[in-house]
Amino acid sequence: MSAHQAVHRFLLIACWLLVSASALAAGTDTQTARSGKVHSSAEAQLLAVLNLAQKGDYDSAINDLSDLIEARPNFRLAQLVYGELMVARTGRSIDPAISEKMRDQRDALLDEAKSRWAHRVSAATDGKVPDVILQLSPEYDNVVVVDLSNNRLYLFENEQGVPRLVSDFYTTIGRGGAGKQVEGDMRTPIGIYHITRYIDDNKLPELYGVGALPVNYPNALDRLHGRTGYGIWLHGVPRTTYSRTPRASEGCVVIANDDFESIREQVTVGKTPVIMTTGLNWVSAAEVEQQRSAMLATIESWRHSWQAIDTKSYLAYYAPSFVSDKGLDKKDFAIEKKRINATKTKIEVDLSDISIMRYPGEDRMMKVMFNQAYTSNNYHAEDRKVQYWHQSDDGEWQIVLETEQD
Repeated sequence: MSAHQAVHRFLLIACWLLVSASALAAGTDTQTARSGKVHSSAEAQLLAVLNLAQKGDYDSAINDLSDLIEARPNFRLAQLVYGELMVARTGRSIDPAISEKMRDQRDALLDEAKSRWAHRVSAATDGKVPDVILQLSPEYDNVVVVDLSNNRLYLFENEQGVPRLVSDFYTTIGRGGAGKQVEGDMRTPIGIYHITRYIDDNKLPELYGVGALPVNYPNALDRLHGRTGYGIWLHGVPRTTYSRTPRASEGCVVIANDDFESIREQVTVGKTPVIMTTGLNWVSAAEVEQQRSAMLATIESWRHSWQAIDTKSYLAYYAPSFVSDKGLDKKDFAIEKKRINATKTKIEVDLSDISIMRYPGEDRMMKVMFNQAYTSNNYHAEDRKVQYWHQSDDGEWQIVLETEQD
C-alpha cells in the first residue's frame, strides 16, 4: 500500500469525505463568514490538517498537527490522526499491531472525526433558520438546540423573535442514542426543556469537567407519556481528555470544557430553552413566518372564544385526549369550564411574551409558552402557561396538554 493510498483510506474512514478538498475549503470559509458562526479553534485546526492531508501535503499536516497536540495534549482524536498519518506516510497499516480493544477505541474516535467532518461539509445555512423555532419571546435572550443525530450543539441569539446562529460545537450524547424512555436506558431525551441551574466545578466530580447546566427532564409531556429518569445535564469533560466520542455519556449532552464555558457565559439559568432533536430542517425566514402567522392565528382564535364566553367553541380547541395539569381529562375539564363560565358576565384574556416551538420527536406538535392575564367580573389572575398543541389528520390544531409548571 502506498503512502497516498494509506492516508486516503484513513481519511475515507475517519472523515466521510463526500466532497472534494476545494469544495470544503470554499464551502467552509463561505459558510463561516456568512453565518457568523464561531467554531472551536481546536476543531477548526484539526479539520484544516485533514484538508491538507487529503491534498497530499502530509508533511504540513503532520507539522500543524504537532502544534495542535502541543497546545491540546488531551485531544485524543488529534493524537489518533497524528499516529495514523505518521504510519500511513510510510505506506503501511497499523491494524495488525493493535488489540481488539484498542481497535474499538480507535473506531469510536473515528466516529468523532466523521461527525466533525460531516458538519463542516454540510450545506450552508446562510439566510436560513431551523423550523423548530417559530417565535421567541423577548424574555429569552438565546436558545440552545442540540442535534442529537449529528452530535452538534447550536447556540442562537434572539433577534426580534427570530433565532440568529451565534456558534456551534461538537457534542457527545448518551451511549444508548437519542429518545430517552426509562431510567437507566443511557439515552438522551428528545424534547424541549430549559436550563434550571448552574453547578460549579468545585461541587462536581471530575467526570463533569468545569461545570454543569441541568435541564428539566422529564417535562410535563414526558411525564404524560410515562417517561422516567433524571439528571440530564449539559456538562464538560474530565481534564484528562479534550472531548469524548459521539456516544459516551449516560444520557447527558457533553461538550469540551472550553465550549462549555463559552455557552455558560451566554445562557440564562431558569430561562434559556434547550431543544433536543434528531436532525434540523433549515428553511427560509419567509417559510417560518408563514407557519408562525398561522399558529398565532389559531392561538388568537382560542383566546377570542374564551374571552367571548363561547364555551362550546372554546372547548373545541381541546383534543379528546386532553389532560390538564390538575389531572382533569377532557370530560371533567369541560364540566369545570362550563360551571365557571356560567358565573361570568365579562372575561378579558391578554397574552404576552408568546414563544412557539415545533416539538421534536412528536408528529405535528407545537409547544406554546406565554404569560396570561385573566380578568372577569369576579376574578383576576396572572399565570405562566405552557400548552402542547397537536394537529389532527384534518389539519385542525387542538390542545393535548396545558400546564403552569413544565
